[in-house]
Amino acid sequence: MCTMNPADLTLVVAAGGKSTRMGQDKRFLPLDGEPLLARTLRKGRAAGFSSIVLAAEGVRSDLAALAEEFCARLVTDEIPAQGPASAIAAGLSAAETQWSLVLSADMPFFDLELVRTILPYANGDTQVILPTLSGYWQPLAALYRRDTGAVFAAAIARGDRKLGMILRKLAVREVPLAVDAGFFFNVNMSAAYRLAQGRLANELRTTPILSIAAPASGTGKTTFIEKLIPLLAQRGVRTAVIKSDSHGFDLDTEGKDTARFAEAGAEAVVVSSPTGYFIQQKTNCRKGFQNLIAKLDTHSVELYITESRSRGTLPTLMLDRGMGTPELDERVVAYFTKGRTVETDLLTFDLDDMDTAVRLALFLMGRPLYGADGEMFLTM
Repeated sequence: MCTMNPADLTLVVAAGGKSTRMGQDKRFLPLDGEPLLARTLRKGRAAGFSSIVLAAEGVRSDLAALAEEFCARLVTDEIPAQGPASAIAAGLSAAETQWSLVLSADMPFFDLELVRTILPYANGDTQVILPTLSGYWQPLAALYRRDTGAVFAAAIARGDRKLGMILRKLAVREVPLAVDAGFFFNVNMSAAYRLAQGRLANELRTTPILSIAAPASGTGKTTFIEKLIPLLAQRGVRTAVIKSDSHGFDLDTEGKDTARFAEAGAEAVVVSSPTGYFIQQKTNCRKGFQNLIAKLDTHSVELYITESRSRGTLPTLMLDRGMGTPELDERVVAYFTKGRTVETDLLTFDLDDMDTAVRLALFLMGRPLYGADGEMFLTM
């Protein structure tokens, strides 16, 4: 029985690549005030690994500075432009322990405590402990025995760089996991970065928020939310909806007691009953979402859904039915459209695709995603 823990392992952070799908160096994209790579290194240092190896495509001053900050050893690929296989080879050659966790630098939500789940399988002739989720291999969140580094190096020298081909030459122990698919979410393109920013924004809130916005009335925001609420309820999520109204409103019925109180000049009218309560408060200006949320019973709500006309907060799902011009700014994390497609690097879906909408909502609120709900986040 394996009795190892993270202190007996080297953490190899695979941080090479050209970020071609991202269009910029993803390692230094800011997330919650720090570069993505720094977030990974910080979590690794806090987890208590014996040592950390940062495997990159070459020596740069910014990489060297991060390595020094987190007491990591910076190593470089012997043969450049060979993808993650080269990072694994270089990282394992520098490892000081028998086993190493190889982790991609672009997985901001990975829980390093998962290593304790797979460590017991590091025994016998096994060379790689390979987690799987919904049948998908996770080779960049796996345990590798130090001697496998030479196998990767030899494969690269032969011109073989595909991880799947190299792994099939090794003694691999697959370990199926039933954990949140969000742990293995990669920030490898601009659309994924938007989603990561939205999820992180909610991590900083007491209760997460999801904004539904559209450039014009008649787009179907209310219908969209009306369909989304029961799908979330099926997954155990209790919601509250805050609607933004540009024209002013009056919920009272003429002649009712509450209407008479308001007409008499009351600044606020409150109705309390055994099944709930209602507050109508006069204001001189529109109140922000956070101000209104503070007035609600936060103990009974797990997600606030806000409906607005192009005035959402991060994260926002933008709806479009060809009316008006959608503001696809930094608050927007996904675009749902019908009848028109705007050129954008956002994830784009059909306006009626509620299965995707509920999965995005769950991801953005940090809810664990299992089975079919999580698969879309494993294949981006």
